[in-house]
Amino acid sequence: MTETGNGAGGSIARRPIYLDHQASTPLDPRVREAMLPWLEAGRAGNPHSGHRAGRAAADAIELARRQVAELLGAAPAEIVFTSGATEANNLALFGLSRPGGLVVTSAIEHPSVLACLPELEAAGRRCRQIAVDGDGRLDLDALAAALDVPACLVSVMAANNEIGTRQDLDAIAAIAGTHGACLHTDATQAPADAAPVAARGIAAASLSAHKIYGPAGIGALYVSRDRPLTARAVGGGQQGGRRAGTLPVAPIVGFGRAAALARAAAAEEAARLEDLAHRFVTGIEAAWPGTRRNGGAPRLPGCVHLTLPGIDAADLLLDLDEIAMSTGSACATGAPGPSHVLKAIGMSDADAHASIRVGLGRFTTADDVDHALSRFREALATSGRPAPG
Repeated sequence: MTETGNGAGGSIARRPIYLDHQASTPLDPRVREAMLPWLEAGRAGNPHSGHRAGRAAADAIELARRQVAELLGAAPAEIVFTSGATEANNLALFGLSRPGGLVVTSAIEHPSVLACLPELEAAGRRCRQIAVDGDGRLDLDALAAALDVPACLVSVMAANNEIGTRQDLDAIAAIAGTHGACLHTDATQAPADAAPVAARGIAAASLSAHKIYGPAGIGALYVSRDRPLTARAVGGGQQGGRRAGTLPVAPIVGFGRAAALARAAAAEEAARLEDLAHRFVTGIEAAWPGTRRNGGAPRLPGCVHLTLPGIDAADLLLDLDEIAMSTGSACATGAPGPSHVLKAIGMSDADAHASIRVGLGRFTTADDVDHALSRFREALATSGRPAPG
């Protein structure tokens, strides 16, 4: 944790502590460094032009395409750049499904998947949502039963962005393959969980750069080379006709660098985040007996979703305004009720309003965790409610 001051004898203030990495990650300085040259006036070439500046831009994009492909264990030609994971999810659902076919998702998918279902049905697809258990794990028997009718697409996220539960993609891919359906996974939170995609029977996977310490506004869809994809954005024929539009060089270069860094540090970073998460959870449990950690193992290593019985999480966060984190009661639209994820795992409204999500990340230190715990203890002690137990 960095401390700042105003000179000898001056007061020392701590910078805000960012603990919301499932929402977005800060830009890694190494990613910013890779992007900067492509923001200069002399690098203004359109990557789809044939002149020298255009060819240089195209070469930079192809390097980034290889880096993103390597993160997933895919081939570069199987990567389609998009504006983010929302567009990638939309492209997969509409581009891989066919009229008359069945599209199956889980009840805890991201809104960019679930919001597509009414439009898919209006376009002639049939859609079903499969329930999850109290830890957020997909009911595999229910999935197999749903696929007893002709199906074309199963879409299940690799790891949930709220409670951190990681799905068994191998089992899901096997069930989908047995019934002739292809599997798409929203791998935004856990791209490593989807690798190597082709060998595991995963037909498509969505990514977003700003969830792996890259720039916002750029993402990608991996699509297996043997899967025909119907474009949603048409007009220019770029990216083999799979997604039209001039590609933004600097963000894509940053995405590639972020993917390379994520691939190189995946195991080490996961272990460090597991340790920090344990440190945080045990500290809160000691301060507030009865605290429950939500989501089932295996989880995202840096995702900590906690219910603190008797606490109003929104009020608690107001007292901790120098710590960036999320409550468990607000969904993506900002509605006051519990999110669809918490409803799907059977959480009561009262427990949802007593829940917080803490997202640890690459630049979170043990000192950050300890200071956050100290501030939590202060806020809990002044909450006006006696600690349970």
